[in-house]
Parts: sequence; structure tokens; C-alpha cells
Amino acid sequence: MEFDLFKNQVRFKIALELIDVDEGYSIMQLNKLLKEVSQATLYRHVNSMVDDDLLKVVGINRIGKVEEKLYALNTQAYKISEEDWQSATYGDKIKFVTYFFMYILQNYKDYHENRVTEDTQDQATFSLVKMNLTDDSFEDFQSELTTLIEKYYNRKEDEDGTDRTISMVIIP
Repeated sequence: MEFDLFKNQVRFKIALELIDVDEGYSIMQLNKLLKEVSQATLYRHVNSMVDDDLLKVVGINRIGKVEEKLYALNTQAYKISEEDWQSATYGDKIKFVTYFFMYILQNYKDYHENRVTEDTQDQATFSLVKMNLTDDSFEDFQSELTTLIEKYYNRKEDEDGTDRTISMVIIP
């Protein structure tokens, strides 16, 4: 299970910009978003990320005689089945958890840039709670939490609703 997304900071930044961008970005678009990274460096890292199966080409823009590839995250490389999770090494699990947190970080960045203004308050919240639970009460807690999440997840989408990211990490 190869997961070299975090080889260095440039790759991390590229991946952050491409999260939830299914239509992909060109090198020029990435260069505008990552002003501190030179175009040559972007080309080198994007090509390496494609070779490592972390990015994929999702389209081509034609500008005159020039073709510009559009790159997106290869999300298939980041999905893991329950069976694969159980057989994964500790290092592989750390990489998947890191991707999870990277995804949350990007969602918060997008939320803050697009919805929080001088006139509005940041309504994002988080908490960390340690609970002393027996194995049985822990199973009950997880079951009740699953029921609550499924109740809202399976609801019909509201036309005037807003996508909201709810994330949780449980460390038994």
C-alpha cells in the first residue's frame, strides 16, 4: 500500500489545493494558488505525484496549439476497505489518518475563506473529550452515535441547506 503524499511540503500543498476539485487544476492554476512555489517545481512534483498514483489527469484544456493537462487527486488511492485497514501496517494507518486530517484542514480553510467575513463569526467548533467507559458502554456509545449520524446523513437534502463537514476520530 503506497501512500507517498507526504514526502514533502510542496506535495502536501498541491494535495490540499486539489481536495474536492473533481474537475482538476492545470499547472498554471496551481501556480496561481501556490504563489510561493515555482512553476518548474510544480511540474516536477505533479509529475512525481502522477507517477506515484497520487494524482491523475482528468482532462486537457487546449489553448491554441498548447495542451494543458488538468490534474486531480486520485481518490481511489486513498480509499481503504475494512479488510485492508485491518491488515494495514501502523505506518500505513498513520498515513491514512494524516490524509483524513488534511481533508478536514482543507475543509476548514475553504469554510473560513468563503463563509467567514468581518461581519460574521467563525462558527466552527471542536472538542476533545476523554471518557471512562467499560467495553459494553463504549459499544453502546458507538452504536448510539452511529444511529444519530445515520439519521441526519440519510435525510433528504434541503434545497436551502448548506453542506457541513462533521468529523470524528474515536481512539478506543
